[in-house]
Amino acid sequence: MAPPPPIVVREVWEDNLEQEFYEIARVLPYHRFAAFDTEFPGEVFPASTSRHYSSWSPAESYLHMKRNVDATKIIQLGLALSNAKGDSCYAWEFNFKGFDKETDLHHLESIQLLEQQGIDLNKNLEKGIDSKEFVRLIVNSGLLWNSNITWVTFHGAYDFGYLIKILIGRELPYDLMAFMCLVVHFFGYRVFDIKHIIKSCQGLYGGLERVANTLGVHRVAGKSHQAGSDSLLTLQTIMKLNNAYFMGKFLIHFGLILHTLEVDVGRLTAPKVYGLQVRTGCHQYYQKHTGCHQYYQKQTGCRQYYQKRIFVPISDEMLPYSI
Repeated sequence: MAPPPPIVVREVWEDNLEQEFYEIARVLPYHRFAAFDTEFPGEVFPASTSRHYSSWSPAESYLHMKRNVDATKIIQLGLALSNAKGDSCYAWEFNFKGFDKETDLHHLESIQLLEQQGIDLNKNLEKGIDSKEFVRLIVNSGLLWNSNITWVTFHGAYDFGYLIKILIGRELPYDLMAFMCLVVHFFGYRVFDIKHIIKSCQGLYGGLERVANTLGVHRVAGKSHQAGSDSLLTLQTIMKLNNAYFMGKFLIHFGLILHTLEVDVGRLTAPKVYGLQVRTGCHQYYQKHTGCHQYYQKQTGCRQYYQKRIFVPISDEMLPYSI
Protein backbone atom coordinates (compact mmCIF):
# COMPACT_ATOMS: atom_id res chain seq x y z
CA MET A 1 0.00 0.00 0.00
CA ALA A 2 1.33 3.41 -0.96
CA PRO A 3 2.00 5.83 1.91
CA PRO A 4 -0.53 8.63 2.35
CA PRO A 5 0.33 11.90 0.60
CA PRO A 6 2.14 14.48 2.75
CA ILE A 7 -0.03 16.97 4.59
CA VAL A 8 0.20 20.47 3.17
CA VAL A 9 -0.77 23.56 5.15
CA ARG A 10 -2.96 25.50 2.74
CA GLU A 11 -2.12 29.22 2.74
CA VAL A 12 -5.24 31.38 2.72
CA TRP A 13 -5.24 34.98 1.55
CA GLU A 14 -7.87 37.44 0.40
CA ASP A 15 -7.92 36.09 -3.16
CA ASN A 16 -8.54 32.41 -2.27
CA LEU A 17 -10.53 32.77 0.95
CA GLU A 18 -13.89 31.79 -0.53
CA GLN A 19 -12.42 28.84 -2.41
CA GLU A 20 -10.80 27.45 0.74
CA PHE A 21 -14.01 27.76 2.76
CA TYR A 22 -15.74 25.72 0.06
CA GLU A 23 -13.05 23.09 0.58
CA ILE A 24 -13.58 23.18 4.35
CA ALA A 25 -17.32 22.69 3.89
CA ARG A 26 -16.64 19.77 1.54
CA VAL A 27 -14.43 17.77 3.92
CA LEU A 28 -16.06 18.79 7.21
CA PRO A 29 -18.71 16.03 7.31
CA TYR A 30 -15.94 13.40 7.42
CA HIS A 31 -13.51 15.28 9.70
CA ARG A 32 -15.18 16.16 13.00
CA PHE A 33 -12.07 16.96 15.04
CA ALA A 34 -10.89 20.55 14.68
CA ALA A 35 -7.85 22.25 16.22
CA PHE A 36 -7.01 25.90 15.88
CA ASP A 37 -4.23 28.26 16.86
CA THR A 38 -3.63 31.98 16.51
CA GLU A 39 -0.60 34.19 16.09
CA PHE A 40 -0.86 37.72 17.45
CA PRO A 41 1.41 40.64 18.44
CA GLY A 42 2.10 39.33 21.95
CA GLU A 43 1.04 40.65 25.33
CA VAL A 44 1.30 44.42 25.30
CA PHE A 45 0.10 45.04 28.85
CA PRO A 46 1.94 43.57 31.84
CA ALA A 47 0.15 41.86 34.68
CA SER A 48 -1.68 44.23 37.02
CA THR A 49 -0.44 42.30 40.05
CA SER A 50 2.97 41.17 41.27
CA ARG A 51 1.59 37.75 42.17
CA HIS A 52 2.52 34.82 39.95
CA TYR A 53 -0.15 34.08 37.35
CA SER A 54 -0.76 30.64 38.86
CA SER A 55 -2.25 32.35 41.93
CA TRP A 56 -4.62 34.59 39.95
CA SER A 57 -8.33 34.21 40.36
CA PRO A 58 -10.35 33.25 37.28
CA ALA A 59 -11.57 36.83 36.93
CA GLU A 60 -8.00 38.20 37.05
CA SER A 61 -6.83 35.72 34.42
CA TYR A 62 -9.70 36.56 32.12
CA LEU A 63 -9.41 40.34 32.46
CA HIS A 64 -5.68 40.17 31.73
CA MET A 65 -6.37 38.21 28.56
CA LYS A 66 -9.25 40.50 27.58
CA ARG A 67 -7.16 43.64 28.00
CA ASN A 68 -4.46 42.34 25.68
CA VAL A 69 -6.83 40.86 23.09
CA ASP A 70 -8.93 44.02 22.94
CA ALA A 71 -5.85 46.17 22.32
CA THR A 72 -4.21 44.09 19.58
CA LYS A 73 -5.02 42.53 16.21
CA ILE A 74 -4.88 38.94 15.05
CA ILE A 75 -2.16 38.08 12.51
CA GLN A 76 -2.82 34.43 11.66
CA LEU A 77 -5.36 31.73 12.44
CA GLY A 78 -4.54 28.10 11.83
CA LEU A 79 -7.21 25.42 11.43
CA ALA A 80 -6.67 21.67 11.21
CA LEU A 81 -9.33 19.02 10.63
CA SER A 82 -9.08 15.28 11.22
CA ASN A 83 -11.23 12.19 11.28
CA ALA A 84 -11.66 10.29 14.55
CA LYS A 85 -8.68 8.03 13.85
CA GLY A 86 -6.34 10.89 13.02
CA ASP A 87 -5.27 9.30 9.74
CA SER A 88 -6.87 11.89 7.47
CA CYS A 89 -5.94 15.52 8.12
CA TYR A 90 -6.26 18.89 6.44
CA ALA A 91 -4.73 22.18 7.57
CA TRP A 92 -5.23 25.83 6.66
CA GLU A 93 -3.43 29.03 7.60
CA PHE A 94 -5.53 32.20 7.38
CA ASN A 95 -3.45 35.37 7.03
CA PHE A 96 -5.20 38.53 8.21
CA LYS A 97 -4.67 42.12 7.21
CA GLY A 98 -5.06 44.94 9.69
CA PHE A 99 -1.95 44.67 11.83
CA ASP A 100 0.74 47.26 11.03
CA LYS A 101 3.85 47.03 13.16
CA GLU A 102 4.61 50.68 12.43
CA THR A 103 1.44 51.94 14.09
CA ASP A 104 -0.26 49.16 16.08
CA LEU A 105 0.50 48.02 19.61
CA HIS A 106 2.78 44.99 19.77
CA HIS A 107 5.41 43.25 21.86
CA LEU A 108 8.67 43.73 19.97
CA GLU A 109 10.18 40.33 20.75
CA SER A 110 6.97 38.55 19.75
CA ILE A 111 6.91 40.27 16.37
CA GLN A 112 10.59 39.56 15.79
CA LEU A 113 9.98 35.88 16.54
CA LEU A 114 7.09 35.68 14.07
CA GLU A 115 9.20 37.30 11.36
CA GLN A 116 12.08 34.93 12.07
CA GLN A 117 9.67 32.04 11.59
CA GLY A 118 8.77 33.29 8.12
CA ILE A 119 5.64 35.38 8.63
CA ASP A 120 5.69 38.29 6.14
CA LEU A 121 3.78 41.08 7.87
CA ASN A 122 3.97 43.35 4.83
CA LYS A 123 2.34 40.66 2.68
CA ASN A 124 -0.39 40.33 5.29
CA LEU A 125 -1.09 44.05 5.03
CA GLU A 126 -1.27 43.93 1.22
CA LYS A 127 -2.93 40.58 0.53
CA GLY A 128 -4.37 39.49 3.87
CA ILE A 129 -7.94 38.65 4.78
CA ASP A 130 -10.44 41.21 6.00
CA SER A 131 -11.88 39.91 9.27
CA LYS A 132 -15.44 40.84 8.27
CA GLU A 133 -15.17 38.74 5.12
CA PHE A 134 -13.78 35.88 7.21
CA VAL A 135 -16.83 36.08 9.50
CA ARG A 136 -19.22 36.13 6.54
CA LEU A 137 -17.80 32.86 5.28
CA ILE A 138 -17.16 31.01 8.53
CA VAL A 139 -20.76 31.47 9.73
CA ASN A 140 -21.93 29.58 6.64
CA SER A 141 -19.16 26.97 6.58
CA GLY A 142 -20.63 24.53 9.08
CA LEU A 143 -17.77 25.02 11.54
CA LEU A 144 -19.84 27.02 14.03
CA TRP A 145 -22.99 25.84 15.84
CA ASN A 146 -22.07 22.27 14.93
CA SER A 147 -22.53 19.76 17.75
CA ASN A 148 -20.66 17.07 15.78
CA ILE A 149 -17.33 18.89 15.97
CA THR A 150 -14.82 18.43 18.78
CA TRP A 151 -12.62 21.52 19.19
CA VAL A 152 -9.05 21.23 20.47
CA THR A 153 -6.55 23.91 21.50
CA PHE A 154 -3.30 24.14 23.39
CA HIS A 155 -3.44 26.85 26.05
CA GLY A 156 -6.45 28.18 24.24
CA ALA A 157 -7.67 31.28 26.09
CA TYR A 158 -6.08 33.78 23.71
CA ASP A 159 -7.03 31.68 20.68
CA PHE A 160 -10.70 31.74 21.61
CA GLY A 161 -10.38 35.36 22.67
CA TYR A 162 -9.18 36.55 19.26
CA LEU A 163 -11.61 34.40 17.30
CA ILE A 164 -14.60 35.48 19.38
CA LYS A 165 -13.51 39.12 19.12
CA ILE A 166 -13.66 38.74 15.32
CA LEU A 167 -17.00 36.95 15.40
CA ILE A 168 -18.78 39.54 17.55
CA GLY A 169 -17.02 42.49 15.91
CA ARG A 170 -16.19 44.29 19.12
CA GLU A 171 -14.27 44.03 22.40
CA LEU A 172 -14.71 40.96 24.58
CA PRO A 173 -17.32 41.14 27.37
CA TYR A 174 -16.15 42.19 30.82
CA ASP A 175 -17.81 39.23 32.50
CA LEU A 176 -16.04 35.86 32.39
CA MET A 177 -19.31 33.95 32.29
CA ALA A 178 -20.49 36.02 29.34
CA PHE A 179 -17.28 35.10 27.52
CA MET A 180 -17.80 31.40 28.24
CA CYS A 181 -21.37 31.81 27.09
CA LEU A 182 -19.99 32.95 23.73
CA VAL A 183 -17.54 30.03 23.59
CA VAL A 184 -20.37 27.54 24.05
CA HIS A 185 -22.65 29.52 21.73
CA PHE A 186 -20.27 29.31 18.78
CA PHE A 187 -18.38 26.08 19.47
CA GLY A 188 -20.66 23.96 21.64
CA TYR A 189 -19.66 21.78 24.58
CA ARG A 190 -17.03 19.60 22.93
CA VAL A 191 -14.16 21.99 23.64
CA PHE A 192 -10.83 20.72 24.99
CA ASP A 193 -7.47 22.17 25.89
CA ILE A 194 -4.41 19.92 25.93
CA LYS A 195 -2.66 22.19 28.44
CA HIS A 196 -5.38 21.41 30.95
CA ILE A 197 -5.58 17.72 30.11
CA ILE A 198 -1.87 17.07 30.68
CA LYS A 199 -2.22 18.06 34.32
CA SER A 200 -3.69 14.56 34.69
CA CYS A 201 -0.89 12.92 32.68
CA GLN A 202 2.29 11.94 34.50
CA GLY A 203 5.43 13.06 32.71
CA LEU A 204 3.76 15.60 30.43
CA TYR A 205 4.37 19.31 30.95
CA GLY A 206 5.58 22.42 29.15
CA GLY A 207 4.65 23.88 25.79
CA LEU A 208 3.16 22.25 22.71
CA GLU A 209 6.49 21.29 21.15
CA ARG A 210 7.74 19.65 24.34
CA VAL A 211 4.51 17.71 24.93
CA ALA A 212 4.43 16.55 21.31
CA ASN A 213 8.06 15.41 21.42
CA THR A 214 7.49 13.52 24.68
CA LEU A 215 4.62 11.67 23.01
CA GLY A 216 6.70 10.97 19.91
CA VAL A 217 4.69 13.31 17.69
CA HIS A 218 6.73 15.21 15.12
CA ARG A 219 5.86 18.34 13.17
CA VAL A 220 5.07 17.23 9.62
CA ALA A 221 4.54 20.61 7.96
CA GLY A 222 5.64 24.20 8.52
CA LYS A 223 7.43 25.73 11.49
CA SER A 224 6.62 26.50 15.10
CA HIS A 225 4.87 29.82 15.68
CA GLN A 226 3.11 29.49 12.35
CA ALA A 227 -0.59 29.10 13.07
CA GLY A 228 -1.35 26.44 10.46
CA SER A 229 1.55 24.23 11.49
CA ASP A 230 0.82 24.63 15.21
CA SER A 231 -2.87 23.77 14.75
CA LEU A 232 -1.90 20.59 12.89
CA LEU A 233 0.59 19.63 15.60
CA THR A 234 -2.09 20.28 18.23
CA LEU A 235 -4.48 17.94 16.45
CA GLN A 236 -1.92 15.16 16.04
CA THR A 237 -0.86 15.56 19.67
CA ILE A 238 -4.39 15.15 21.04
CA MET A 239 -4.82 11.97 19.01
CA LYS A 240 -1.62 10.47 20.44
CA LEU A 241 -2.41 11.73 23.95
CA ASN A 242 -5.88 10.23 23.80
CA ASN A 243 -4.57 6.77 22.89
CA ALA A 244 -1.54 6.85 25.20
CA TYR A 245 -3.26 8.01 28.40
CA PHE A 246 -7.02 7.61 28.02
CA MET A 247 -7.51 4.46 25.92
CA GLY A 248 -9.20 6.51 23.23
CA LYS A 249 -11.80 7.95 25.61
CA PHE A 250 -10.47 11.29 26.85
CA LEU A 251 -13.84 12.95 26.25
CA ILE A 252 -15.31 10.84 29.01
CA HIS A 253 -12.82 12.22 31.54
CA PHE A 254 -12.95 15.93 30.67
CA GLY A 255 -15.88 18.22 30.11
CA LEU A 256 -15.68 21.48 28.19
CA ILE A 257 -11.98 22.36 28.33
CA LEU A 258 -9.54 25.13 27.35
CA HIS A 259 -6.27 26.15 29.08
CA THR A 260 -5.66 29.51 30.80
CA LEU A 261 -9.41 29.70 31.19
CA GLU A 262 -10.33 26.43 32.86
CA VAL A 263 -14.08 25.87 32.53
CA ASP A 264 -16.77 23.23 31.80
CA VAL A 265 -20.49 23.76 31.21
CA GLY A 266 -22.06 20.33 31.45
CA ARG A 267 -24.45 19.33 34.20
CA LEU A 268 -23.42 21.57 37.14
CA THR A 269 -19.66 21.41 36.57
CA ALA A 270 -17.31 24.17 35.53
CA PRO A 271 -16.31 24.96 31.94
CA LYS A 272 -12.56 24.31 31.75
CA VAL A 273 -10.41 26.90 30.10
CA TYR A 274 -7.17 26.82 32.03
CA GLY A 275 -6.83 29.59 34.61
CA LEU A 276 -10.52 30.45 34.73
CA GLN A 277 -12.89 28.34 36.79
CA VAL A 278 -16.60 29.08 36.75
CA ARG A 279 -19.50 27.16 38.25
CA THR A 280 -23.03 27.86 37.17
CA GLY A 281 -26.46 26.27 37.45
CA CYS A 282 -28.29 25.18 34.32
CA HIS A 283 -31.12 27.72 34.60
CA GLN A 284 -28.78 30.64 35.27
CA TYR A 285 -26.54 29.63 32.38
CA TYR A 286 -29.40 29.29 29.93
CA GLN A 287 -30.65 32.77 30.75
CA LYS A 288 -27.21 34.22 29.97
CA HIS A 289 -26.91 32.00 26.92
CA THR A 290 -30.20 33.26 25.48
CA GLY A 291 -28.94 36.80 26.01
CA CYS A 292 -25.85 35.96 23.96
CA HIS A 293 -28.08 34.77 21.11
CA GLN A 294 -29.93 38.07 21.06
CA TYR A 295 -26.70 40.05 21.38
CA TYR A 296 -25.06 38.23 18.46
CA GLN A 297 -28.09 38.74 16.24
CA LYS A 298 -28.11 42.46 16.99
CA GLN A 299 -24.38 42.86 16.33
CA THR A 300 -24.13 40.81 13.13
CA GLY A 301 -27.56 40.70 11.56
CA CYS A 302 -27.24 36.90 11.21
CA ARG A 303 -30.79 36.34 12.44
CA GLN A 304 -32.18 33.81 10.00
CA TYR A 305 -29.11 31.58 9.99
CA TYR A 306 -28.82 31.87 13.71
CA GLN A 307 -32.43 30.99 14.47
CA LYS A 308 -31.98 27.63 12.76
CA ARG A 309 -29.36 26.76 15.36
CA ILE A 310 -30.98 27.90 18.61
CA PHE A 311 -29.63 25.87 21.51
CA VAL A 312 -32.05 24.03 23.80
CA PRO A 313 -31.82 24.64 27.56
CA ILE A 314 -29.08 22.68 29.28
CA SER A 315 -30.37 19.54 30.95
CA ASP A 316 -29.23 18.07 34.25
CA GLU A 317 -29.12 14.77 32.40
CA MET A 318 -26.54 16.04 29.90
CA LEU A 319 -23.38 13.95 30.18
CA PRO A 320 -19.93 14.46 28.64
CA TYR A 321 -19.69 13.17 25.09
CA SER A 322 -17.50 10.23 24.14
CA ILE A 323 -15.82 9.55 20.82
